[in-house]
Amino acid sequence: MNGPFAAPGAILGALLLSGVLGCSDVEPILAADLAAALEGLDHPNVVFIVCDTTRADWLTPYGSGQNTSPELARWAERGVLFENVRAQSSWTKTSMASLMTSLWPNTSGVVLRRDGLGDGALTLAEAFQAAGYATYAVQSNGWLEQTFGFHQGFDHYRFPRGGGNAAMRTSIWPHADNIYRETMRLLDEHPAREPFFLYLHLMDVHEYAAPPEFHVFGSDSAGAYRAAIRWVDQVVERLRENLDERGLLDRTILVFGADHGEAFGENQRQGHAKNVFSAVVHVPLIVRFPFAAEPIRVIAQVRNLDIAPTLLELADIAVPDAFEGRSLLDSIVDPAGAEDRPSFASLDEKLFPDAWLQKSLAEKRWSYAGNFDDEGGIGREFLFDRQVDPREDVNLIDVEIEEAARMRALLDAHMAAPTRPEASESDIRINPALADKLRALGYGS
Repeated sequence: MNGPFAAPGAILGALLLSGVLGCSDVEPILAADLAAALEGLDHPNVVFIVCDTTRADWLTPYGSGQNTSPELARWAERGVLFENVRAQSSWTKTSMASLMTSLWPNTSGVVLRRDGLGDGALTLAEAFQAAGYATYAVQSNGWLEQTFGFHQGFDHYRFPRGGGNAAMRTSIWPHADNIYRETMRLLDEHPAREPFFLYLHLMDVHEYAAPPEFHVFGSDSAGAYRAAIRWVDQVVERLRENLDERGLLDRTILVFGADHGEAFGENQRQGHAKNVFSAVVHVPLIVRFPFAAEPIRVIAQVRNLDIAPTLLELADIAVPDAFEGRSLLDSIVDPAGAEDRPSFASLDEKLFPDAWLQKSLAEKRWSYAGNFDDEGGIGREFLFDRQVDPREDVNLIDVEIEEAARMRALLDAHMAAPTRPEASESDIRINPALADKLRALGYGS
């Protein structure tokens, strides 16, 4: 495997190849043996689930006081949970461009509503495909339609028809049941022993949508949001059970993440795509191995940018030189030694009337953000000490002068990096029917 691992022992390797370590009655692998266990994986299947608009701290394994996600809690109990993960934007297109290409927003150039991935962009799916993996995507977000280039590298890129049932809150986009059924159809057709990469993108939490029986968290918007998380968690559980029934679970790595979070009053905002403060860029990342392991929690700050190289390295595929993120395997096998990675985020288009054009940097305990105008000039600035002010309520920009100058200089240096023109395409015509759906969500024309 390409990575920091020693060769596995003969006994452990035999257990992994036989699938015995996937059984529930086998003792979990100890942290000291995890590197060897991961080394023993032979091109596992990889399933990457992105739950749109999901903030980390409202999930059960992240300490939510309400049981919104028991299935994800089970994943964390036998896998890896990253406590401090930051997305690269607070709206889907820019965030997913960074996630799928492992490029920062200013490098990818996918920052405006009419931007898309260019033919010269190297995507995660293309890397899997080049390594001999079957590549599948089933997704339900209009910003990720093929028009915008996100299908690159996928053998099948499906956008299921239909919305949710009439009892659900909205039916603008296909709901989780549609995603699940389409996924089962793809797996029915998949050759038994061929490894696959499967990417699923669910919109239910974005829509605060769930069947009536899941609405047990209150009647306000926060309750509806939690109900949607609980509903998606149940669909994720069904997916895991179906993989088990097919005999695929003991050779499949499951990964759960999000493109951005959601604000509920933080920084005087509701929703997302209004700024790039922590409430809308702090996202979950949970990895479930094909074998049971002692639970690992990585405290160090990492980025969505790092997910693509991590998935490739877990599958024993070389990480492309073009990727700007770094694999998280060293953090998984040595969480105590993991160091914070600086994270940048950008919102370059005003998608809502109360949105700010903004760029931010989070490093160690500090987060800095600057609003900017159409010419790129910085206006109002913010500096927060997240160690004592995790909600980012107290702006220290006029108090911590030296720290503000240091963070400003780091952000300026980052933004000075050139855009890669081959990675993006501009002025893409948006299908009128798609534009109507996006307007229905408030995104404008």
